[in-house]
Amino acid sequence: MRGTARVFAVLAVLAVGGCSFATYEPAGGEPFLLYTLTLTDAHLRVVHVNGTVIGASSRRVVLRSIGDASGKRCEPIALGAIDRDGARLPLDARDGVWIVDNRGKDFSFAYDVVLTIESRSAPDVRDMITFIGVDRCRILGRDVFLIPELPVADGIIVDAALAPGWKLAASAPTVRSRIIVRALDELPVTLAVSGAYRHLARDVGGSELLLAIAGTWSFGDEEFFDVVSRIVSEEIALFGASPRSRYLFVCDANPVQGSERFDYYGIHYGGSMLLLLDRKLDRSELMDSPMAIVAHEFFHTWNGEALGPAGDAFLWFTEGVTVYYSYRVLVGANVITDEQYGRRRQAIYERYRANPYVATVPIGEAANSDMHDKHMVNLLYDGGFLAAEALDARLRDETGGRVSLIDVLKRMYEDTGGTGPVDEPLFLRAASELSGKDFSGIVHLLVHTPDPEPLASHSSSLE
Repeated sequence: MRGTARVFAVLAVLAVGGCSFATYEPAGGEPFLLYTLTLTDAHLRVVHVNGTVIGASSRRVVLRSIGDASGKRCEPIALGAIDRDGARLPLDARDGVWIVDNRGKDFSFAYDVVLTIESRSAPDVRDMITFIGVDRCRILGRDVFLIPELPVADGIIVDAALAPGWKLAASAPTVRSRIIVRALDELPVTLAVSGAYRHLARDVGGSELLLAIAGTWSFGDEEFFDVVSRIVSEEIALFGASPRSRYLFVCDANPVQGSERFDYYGIHYGGSMLLLLDRKLDRSELMDSPMAIVAHEFFHTWNGEALGPAGDAFLWFTEGVTVYYSYRVLVGANVITDEQYGRRRQAIYERYRANPYVATVPIGEAANSDMHDKHMVNLLYDGGFLAAEALDARLRDETGGRVSLIDVLKRMYEDTGGTGPVDEPLFLRAASELSGKDFSGIVHLLVHTPDPEPLASHSSSLE
């Protein structure tokens, strides 16, 4: 990576008034970044962040807080900046933005961030990615870093010696307590775990696969990792290659409690998959919903990350096709049988039919932005699954089995170079090019009409 060797050459750090500055003369080229994370209080969930910008030539540098989909952003406490001589630099604070008057010189900045978790009785677990505990923590970059708006060199260094003796694992390469993040846009989605996690690693399909698992379960670590590896191998084989060379799976307890809880939940960020499972999970249940979540989140590597939806109107494809193929992958990897698939499909169909939104909300208008509305979330996922299944069957019927839905997805991946975003016109064009047929009518019926009749009549056959 460009910049990595240069950052490793930093030899000394000068500490001044809560900030520190690396004494280093850059060799030229783009600026590069060095961060240090310190866990200052596990009970209060306080993390101290120090950032150093080396090689910046602009007179003012913008530091930006990265927000999530809900608008929640990192809120730095006692943010300050100094130059390499220890002199404090002026800061102009605005909404989510801090402008450092660095006068064209290298500078360092430091702040504290308090990482709080939302209500543990709510079904929305998406703000629970970052977790700080007395024995372990997991930290998502989005939640802790202020990011300079600069064209920086590849190989961003994050030193994360969060607590003595805690072993580190991350979705980016690590060397002891040091994380090497490939590029600036990867920093917000880099996940790191440390502390009381057990670590396993192996090569699968040309990618390095890591598992960090915490707590006691009814199944063994190796048993769990073996099944995860089979699923990953099956999905990489579907596409021929994986866009990333390293993936981190984190298995932890689902903190959500209450009558409206989701017992199992998965979250995908960049090269990491967070699996939040029920501690009471029986070993006999391992090969059902939990492994469907593994298959689902890893399938988002292609359909969701590489091919991101252009807007909410195409979420039915991102989530529905992913749910559909997650179960087909489980069959292909011999995790579940054809009979188990049929039962799962029937359960999905019955839940879809019982959904109070079926008669009034088209699948294409369902969304998962509000996880508190469980029926709307289920309409998106269940209806999307059934629509994907129906489209796959139509593609096979129209082409004598020559073209399937995965072929269309791969064509979309090729057409975009794996960089998205994708939308319905792109899907229809790819389907038409591969099959020679126009699918706009069936897509409109399945996705943009409430309670479409074709979903009621479709078979659950895998053929």
